[in-house]
Amino acid sequence: MTRLLWLVAVMAVAPAAAQQENAFPPDIFDTRPVALDPTHFRLILENDRVQVIRVRLGPGEKTMIMDIPAHVMTCLTGQHVRIVHAHDKPAERRHKTGDSLWVDKNEYGLENLGEKPAEWIVVVPKPNGK
Repeated sequence: MTRLLWLVAVMAVAPAAAQQENAFPPDIFDTRPVALDPTHFRLILENDRVQVIRVRLGPGEKTMIMDIPAHVMTCLTGQHVRIVHAHDKPAERRHKTGDSLWVDKNEYGLENLGEKPAEWIVVVPKPNGK
């Protein structure tokens, strides 16, 4: 009887284990913000010319420090964030809803200093449209 219960338990778990074996392992060398921090960075659109990412930080939330590619940023909400650079002093930035600007490639993390969520769209051009 014990063997029968054990066999039933193994058969119940086997399909889930088989699905996990078929799943691709995570790419440990993928350094894109969408891959490193999918909680805050969500891929909206990608084609051969651009990658469009929606960024959302709740009040007091932080991202890890990572390599952020050069991009155009458009604020969907007003924001007050701290930029934590990997090799420099932290800086604060404030933007109004609708502000757009060019941001050069850099290595940094972000912290929302505001009392409301901060959201913006990032458009990353691909080199040579590829």
